[in-house]
Amino acid sequence: MMPASDDGQDPEFLVIWVLFHSPKKQITSSEILDSAEEFLARVDIEVDSPNPTPVIKSISLRARTGIARIHAPKDLQTLHLFASVASSARQCLPLKNAGNIDVHLDIKIPDQGSHFSVDPEKLFLKPGEEHEVIVSFSPKDPMGCEERILKIFVQPFGPQYEVMLKGEVVSSGNRPLAPESLTSDVPSILSNKQFLAWGGVPLGRTQLQKLALRNNSASTAQHLRLLVRGQDQDCFQLQHTFGSEERLTNNCEVRIRPKEDIYISVLFAPTRLSCMLAKLEIKQLGVRSQPGVKFTIPLSGYGGTSNLILEDVKKLSDSYMVTVNDLVPGQESRVVISVRNTGSRAAFVKAVGFKDSQKKVLLDPKVLRIFPDKFVLKERTQEDVTIIYNPSDRESSCKTTTELSTIYFFGGDEISRQQYRRWVTYLRP
Repeated sequence: MMPASDDGQDPEFLVIWVLFHSPKKQITSSEILDSAEEFLARVDIEVDSPNPTPVIKSISLRARTGIARIHAPKDLQTLHLFASVASSARQCLPLKNAGNIDVHLDIKIPDQGSHFSVDPEKLFLKPGEEHEVIVSFSPKDPMGCEERILKIFVQPFGPQYEVMLKGEVVSSGNRPLAPESLTSDVPSILSNKQFLAWGGVPLGRTQLQKLALRNNSASTAQHLRLLVRGQDQDCFQLQHTFGSEERLTNNCEVRIRPKEDIYISVLFAPTRLSCMLAKLEIKQLGVRSQPGVKFTIPLSGYGGTSNLILEDVKKLSDSYMVTVNDLVPGQESRVVISVRNTGSRAAFVKAVGFKDSQKKVLLDPKVLRIFPDKFVLKERTQEDVTIIYNPSDRESSCKTTTELSTIYFFGGDEISRQQYRRWVTYLRP
């Protein structure tokens, strides 16, 4: 009941709470999760009257329920850091949202006066997303050792995870090697490519690229885990041979003998007309001195491509032919042809005239002009191109058909040209 407002008085406000109770489900920690559930409802506001009245306002309600599940590497459930007084030791702790709903994390070391610190203290993770937090140990007095609990709490109702922290103060001369300084103990992995980039790939089709990995160690075999992850990881897959069968997967494990090369096949299958990004993570397994060592190779590509055809011309086996009739010296002859883009992306087109088909000698612009000679052609559109030819005396006197010139239409995806121009601008000093 809302009382009426008298003249000159401020109207009263009524606060109504809407509560949502998610259905209870029993899910084991190892069970594969489906996507989060969504529940929709609506609140209609109307006057309580015995007669039908219109709805004053409707407010839509939406709730999502899912499982919050945070994963950290098993070998980092306890962090043991060594540092001398007035110095600092640091350790990265990767946290992954292995659940099916967004999570807000509070990451704290609750005890006051601790020599441990963590950065960041608040973290937001989408499903499948991983982020590293930095745990630091900075002793200020020569105490023996310190133990604390790092608490990772999922807001607002949990669950909570705990990581044991152990810090030990050592003299500067006897300080053990920190994980970062043990990099030389890890046999190096070399790759022949720093990134994999695909041009336009038509929707519904796939394209494969390969990269080589080399174990540069002369004596130690390497056990690697390869994982595709990122915002568009569903569009990139590894082609892995299992026995005599080839499988597509987003992760696999390989073993490389000393000085051996292996080839990794990555398949790109775009699902939409947009740019797609992911990364190939290569993690060394069985390296206790530096757990979680990763090498990252960026993956990028885009879906859809342009496709150019010429219309109103005679098609040959591998080219087109245009006939120019009634050549008169000093008099221009014009031919109009149509360039059509039947693809799903805009194309950049440039037309160039040559004396011969080997593209060695450009034709004099006084003899041949093309208008327009370069343009952007949107998907599923066409552009009329006018070829203006001004023959010489020798060419106009020919009684038989002869090849006058060769016009090449160079074309490609406009998005690729724009990306190239941005990179050139970025790299230019």
